[in-house]
Amino acid sequence: MSAIKLFSEEQKKAARYAKAMAHPVRMYVLELLSKQSCCYSGDLSEVLPIAKSTLSQHLKELKNAG
Repeated sequence: MSAIKLFSEEQKKAARYAKAMAHPVRMYVLELLSKQSCCYSGDLSEVLPIAKSTLSQHLKELKNAG
């Protein structure tokens, strides 16, 4: 039995979310955004002490996870 057929789509989706949430910066970003009443208009790189390119990679991971 291949792994592709062994796991359900729900399990695969949960694994993608878990992988995306496995870094504290991503957890912080989602927590920060969840506290906003509307779209976030600030620059997250001003809030986080990381390079913009690093932040971009974290946001990309979150986006890819859905």
